[in-house]
Amino acid sequence: MLEKFLRIAPACLLVLMPAALLAQGAPGSIEIGGGAGRFYGGSFARGSTNITDQKADADDDILRGFWLAAQISPEWGVEIAARRTATNLVQSSGGVFATKPVLAGLDVASIELLGVRTWRHGNFVPYAGFGFGVTNLDPDVADPSVRDTNRAAVALAAGARFYAVRWAGFRFDLRARATYLGKRESGDRGWKDSGRWFVNEEILGGIFFSFGGR
Repeated sequence: MLEKFLRIAPACLLVLMPAALLAQGAPGSIEIGGGAGRFYGGSFARGSTNITDQKADADDDILRGFWLAAQISPEWGVEIAARRTATNLVQSSGGVFATKPVLAGLDVASIELLGVRTWRHGNFVPYAGFGFGVTNLDPDVADPSVRDTNRAAVALAAGARFYAVRWAGFRFDLRARATYLGKRESGDRGWKDSGRWFVNEEILGGIFFSFGGR
């Protein structure tokens, strides 16, 4: 879907241009964008996933995503962001020459709603955001009893928009996400309470178009 969006983006730009001449992050403006980047996987503690009874890591892989945002005031906006990566669950301990055997394929997808604080400096607009959402963990295993799960998550974001023109530009986004698994690590004595969260980081770059505003 992201590839189709990037192919039709120039045509959309021509259609929206008359309404977008004053849309550089102005209150009431709408932003839509998409891009790709890198997913940096975290670790699953022993017992926190039913795929394996040992500690496992989500491998780093390519990330794709898109977002829809609205600017409410000169400083504040909201954003809905969706992202997905197809990676592998690998054994943490590794093997010879630091290789890590693959335990299963793993699709990680997220959708979240964030409040975003922006600081406008001409065509350079840095921002920071915080929000909540859902992470879907979909393992690719033969056992039909092992199914995908939707888990609550919290996310922190920081990045910047670079306006090439008043209605379009580039965006660079750094994000950290903590997904609640609801299980302790196997053998945890209780007081440490570890293994309940899967934490990963993401870097994404892309293009956006902005229109509307007042």
